[in-house]
Formats: sequence, C-alpha cells, structure tokens
Amino acid sequence: MAYAPRMDVYEKGNTLAFKAELPGLEKEDVQVEIYNGNLIIKGESKATQEGKEEAYYRTERTFGSFYRSLALPWDVTPEQITATLTDGVLEVHIPKPVATTPEAIKVPVG
Repeated sequence: MAYAPRMDVYEKGNTLAFKAELPGLEKEDVQVEIYNGNLIIKGESKATQEGKEEAYYRTERTFGSFYRSLALPWDVTPEQITATLTDGVLEVHIPKPVATTPEAIKVPVG
C-alpha cells in the first residue's frame, strides 16, 4: 500500500521549494521526476529489524512504497532543478522562469 509523505511547499526568493519528510531513507530509496507538468516523488521505505530480545509495543513509522505528485505552476527547465536528501528531509528547488519584457512589434503603416 502506497502512502503520501508530508510535504511543505513555499516560495524562497525566485525559487519554488518542496520539502518532504522521509525519515530513515537514503538517496538510493528516493526518485524525483518531472512528468507532464508535475513534480513526482516516489520510492520505498523498508522496515529494519531491531534487536530480537527487545519487546516492541507500538511502532508508528510507515513502511512501504510512497508516491506524491504535485502540479507545477509553470514550465520548468530540468537542468535547473536541484534535489537533496539530508537527515530524512528531501528538498527540491525549482527556479521560477525568468520573466521577459515583451518587445514592441512595429507594424508598418501602408
């Protein structure tokens, strides 16, 4: 069963930033893609075996595959996107497109 990790989305300067909680995961466990105008974060968290002699009464960590898709508000340049995973927090930064000033088009008067 897939679950959706918690995520914050905010603007930071000229960048749209996404921050997802992925505790216990390594970068090899996570895939970040841009597909059809969406940011897609997916992967799998695996349960680890703890000491057999200890008694566990409750675990609240989620294990299994995860998937999150968010629509992007503009077209992106894939080469400008950065993603880092540090201490169980994935951060994806997508720069806003550079706004161009429309040039005046001269129309000849005939």
